[in-house]
Amino acid sequence: MKKEIICFDLDGTLVNADKSHEYSYFKSFKINKIKPITKKQLHSKFGIAPEVFIKDLYPNISKNLQEKIVNDHEKIFIKEAYKYIKPFPGIKQTLKKLKKKYRLVVVSNCRHRIILASLKKARLRSYIDLVIGRDDVKKPKPSPDEILKAKKAFNAKVIFMIGDTIYDVIAGKGAKVKTIAVLTGDHPRKKLEKVKPDLILKSVAKLSQLL
Repeated sequence: MKKEIICFDLDGTLVNADKSHEYSYFKSFKINKIKPITKKQLHSKFGIAPEVFIKDLYPNISKNLQEKIVNDHEKIFIKEAYKYIKPFPGIKQTLKKLKKKYRLVVVSNCRHRIILASLKKARLRSYIDLVIGRDDVKKPKPSPDEILKAKKAFNAKVIFMIGDTIYDVIAGKGAKVKTIAVLTGDHPRKKLEKVKPDLILKSVAKLSQLL
């Protein structure tokens, strides 16, 4: 029998990447001589594709400069900032248990190589069967494309989409799979409740008890 699939978001779900992304974005803003936003403003945009939120935050700059900010962020992240990545407590043990029964897939709005760098630093790569980033699909979350790509890759059922933002829940619903929101990211319970996930957990670490 084919193993069923569980899809996980990465940042705010499996790993704490806040410091890494803060460092990378603020250095990118400085390199490109762009007035930086506050940490609160930056965190409010986490979960959506960078190309989208940079355009939203800086609507008056050119498309080329928007793209350069995003690309510089990625280069800085890969070269310097990945070292701040940390897995949330209990994640390794949970993934190890789940991997015995399920296919585990990371679907993230980070680019593929940032996901790999993060998983490697957090020592989680060996537990993940497939990585799908925003550069692997036509439309990133909140589109369901990343989840549907995971389903197609293994020709198996996706039983859960798990993430810390409303975009993860919306994507899961779009793919017609059950959704679990976790409270380890930047979206509070009240915001998550508005998109009606099937379940809200304190952390992914609580998942193995549930299943």
